[in-house]
Amino acid sequence: MNITNIHSLNECLVFAKNQAFPIGLIVIGGVAMELYGLPRGTMDIDAEISCDSDFYEALVHHLKEKGIQFNIGDNIDHWGVVPLPSGYRERARRIFEDHGTEVKILDPLDFIFSKLRRGVAQDMEDALAVARHFALSSQDVSDHTNKVNFPLSDETFLFKKRLRQFLAILEKDSDQQGKNPV
Repeated sequence: MNITNIHSLNECLVFAKNQAFPIGLIVIGGVAMELYGLPRGTMDIDAEISCDSDFYEALVHHLKEKGIQFNIGDNIDHWGVVPLPSGYRERARRIFEDHGTEVKILDPLDFIFSKLRRGVAQDMEDALAVARHFALSSQDVSDHTNKVNFPLSDETFLFKKRLRQFLAILEKDSDQQGKNPV
């Protein structure tokens, strides 16, 4: 996937280049799906950014002027009550680098956890598509939970319920594949 074909991401990169300001992005959401090779069609961009506050303010203004919807902040871990698995930044995969600007996508397991935090149907579908694309098993996902420092919160219980549902679907997928060898 050529990242310049993703309009919202390309706008961020062109703006950074034109400002001669290198940035770091960890892309999540629909743009990450595209970058995993799973086209979903999205017009917005969700990402964690590394930059100074002046550049951030200018980028926000630019994206608003262009009519691009975005959710960009300096810590995607704070976007939900349930944190992302610890070490997600270190596991993120670099997909682009140019003159100090770097774009990464979440490791597929971390992406799945980012999607299960919200609990909307599209997020469950995205998480399942990524798990299937990368041939992740329910055990792979279960093992990754040890990287999450779950808070004592109602949201933790809801997250764990979504996680159990997700794992059950993966198990069912696995059982069906076992019955229908290729």
